[in-house]
Amino acid sequence: MRCMLILAGLIITGSMLTGCSGGDRSTTELEERLARAERELAALRTQESPRASGAATPVAPGAARSTAPAPRVSVPALEPYDAGVFSIRKPRNWEIITAGQCSTLAFLIRDQSRPLRQVFYFGEVGPFYMSEQQKQIDYNYMNMGGYPIQYIEMPVISPLTPEAFIQQFHLIANTSIARQFMPQCPRLEQIQVISSTPQSSGFAIQGAQTSLVRALFTRDGQVGEGLFLVAVAPFMAFMNGPGGGTGVAMSFTGITAPQGEFSTLEPMLSACVASFNLSQAYVQNCLQMQQQQYAGIMKAGETLRETSDMIMSGWQQRNKPDDIIAAKRSDAILDKERLYNPDTGEVYEFKNGFYDDYRLNPQRYEQSNLQPLPDNNHELWNAPTLDGYQHLRAF
Repeated sequence: MRCMLILAGLIITGSMLTGCSGGDRSTTELEERLARAERELAALRTQESPRASGAATPVAPGAARSTAPAPRVSVPALEPYDAGVFSIRKPRNWEIITAGQCSTLAFLIRDQSRPLRQVFYFGEVGPFYMSEQQKQIDYNYMNMGGYPIQYIEMPVISPLTPEAFIQQFHLIANTSIARQFMPQCPRLEQIQVISSTPQSSGFAIQGAQTSLVRALFTRDGQVGEGLFLVAVAPFMAFMNGPGGGTGVAMSFTGITAPQGEFSTLEPMLSACVASFNLSQAYVQNCLQMQQQQYAGIMKAGETLRETSDMIMSGWQQRNKPDDIIAAKRSDAILDKERLYNPDTGEVYEFKNGFYDDYRLNPQRYEQSNLQPLPDNNHELWNAPTLDGYQHLRAF
C-alpha cells in the first residue's frame, strides 16, 4: 500500500494518457507546430478585432454604434524556460513553480498579477477515498492504535469520475501534505461543470475514465474558466479493512483564465502546454531508480503535446450554447446581471436585481431602453461588459 500522496508522477503504470502509441512525432513537426502557434499569438497581439479594438458588439443596420472602449485582453508572448530536467515555453513574466522529482515532478505556471491565469500539471494525485465507509474504517484503525495513515485527511471522491474529482480537488489542495508539497497548489473553489467530454484512456488500469472538462471556479471573489484533462481509476480495492477502497487521478492538466478572457488566452495557454519537453537523460535516470515500481515510461517531449491536442480540439469543437451557460453561471456566482442597449449593442453589468427597479421608471435614466440579454444570443453573452453604474446616468 502506498502511504503517501504522490502529486505529479511523470513515470506511471501502463500506457500513457497522452497517446504516444499513435506514433512518434519528429522534432521538426513540433517546431512547425510551435511556430504556427507563435504566428497565431502574434496575430492576436497585433491585429485588432472589433472586440479587441473597443468597437461595439455588431448591431442592426442603421442603428447607432457605441464609441465607448471595451476592455482589452493582452496576450503575452511565450519565452523559453529551461529547468534542467525539462524545458517549456512559458508566458513572458509569469512565474513558474516546480516541485518533486521523477515520479513527484510537478509544475505550475501563473501570472502573479492575475493568478486566475495559469497552466498546471500533476501527473498523479492520490490515493484518496472512494467511500465514507472506508474512511471511517481507517479512522477506527488509527484510533485503536494502528499505524498512521498518511492520506487520512484526503476527501471522498464519489462517484469516482473525472467530474467529481475536479469538483473536490480544492479539498485535496487544502490537505497538509499537498500544502507541503506545493504551497501554491491551485485551489479550484466552487467548481461549476459546464461540459464534459469522454476521451480515450491510454492507461492500462481497469476502470480508468478520462474526460476533458470545461468548468468555472472561483478565487478571491473572482470567477475563472478552465479546461481540465484528467483520468481517474480505482487504486486499492475495498477489503473491509484499513488501507483499501482508494482511487487515484492521473495526468491532471489544466489551463485557466478569468471567465471573460479565456477564449482569447486559450491558444497561448495550449501552446505553452504543447511545448513541454522532458530531458531524455532525466527520464532514463528516473526509470533506473524506479523501474521496479513503474512499468511504463513517458516519452520525452511527447508528454503534454498530445494532452494539448485534446484540449485545443475540445475547445474548438465546443458547443456554442455552453458559452452562454458559462456566462450565466458566472453571473450567478458573482450575483450580477447583464443588460444591453438594443440601439448600440453595448452590454452593461449590474448587481442582480437592478433591472427590477430600473424597469419601474426607466425614464429616470439617460438610457431608458436597456433590456435583459436574449437567452440564445451568443454574440451578446460573449461581448465585453461595461460597468453599468459608471455609464448609466440618472436625471
